[in-house]
Amino acid sequence: MRKKLISILIIALCFALLASCARKDKENTMDTKIMARSAVTPVEHLLTKVCPADDALALAKAADVVVFEFKGCTSGQEVWDAFYQKVSNNEPATVLCAYYYTLDPSNMSAELYEQEKDKYPVLYLYDIVYNGEQFTVTIRDSSKADYESKETYKHIIHSTGEAPDTALYRNYDYYILVDDPELTWEQIEGWLFSSQWMEQPKYCTVYSNYEGWID
Repeated sequence: MRKKLISILIIALCFALLASCARKDKENTMDTKIMARSAVTPVEHLLTKVCPADDALALAKAADVVVFEFKGCTSGQEVWDAFYQKVSNNEPATVLCAYYYTLDPSNMSAELYEQEKDKYPVLYLYDIVYNGEQFTVTIRDSSKADYESKETYKHIIHSTGEAPDTALYRNYDYYILVDDPELTWEQIEGWLFSSQWMEQPKYCTVYSNYEGWID
């Protein structure tokens, strides 16, 4: 009887040890998952997260993301400045930009607003990677999993100047990715507003800011 009791106690002890080990393994697994999640930066999280534009805008403003809204850069100016400093020195660098768009019914016909209103707001993420030789830009709508375009460019140019008389602001400040380093914003603008067919230069405006808004 005593041997049987000892055997039962030993078996019970084994089960207790096994249960303890299982709990430890589960805790270790949970810790690993938590550590893995914490190792992902807010920028990396936003890069892959599929969410509505307003949610993406909030996440972008809380992270090291350069945010652009109607009047230009509203968050992350120091992030952009650091990126541009690196690429100016031919150092590899990355930056994430977020362009947030809404519709203003006062600037369009009621018919057009009704046609387009369900498509907005929208936020586009510009993932810009410079490897020391060229820029790669991947663009994705925050509400979609697949990216819309991926292009490479050889140079970045900085253009500032006075806005046209018809603009709602006095001055503009652009950074543009191009293949031709001699290309100017004036040339691009001439193509955009030309009434005649012209061969489109390859470019991508990745930073836009405006000053002197007219009330």
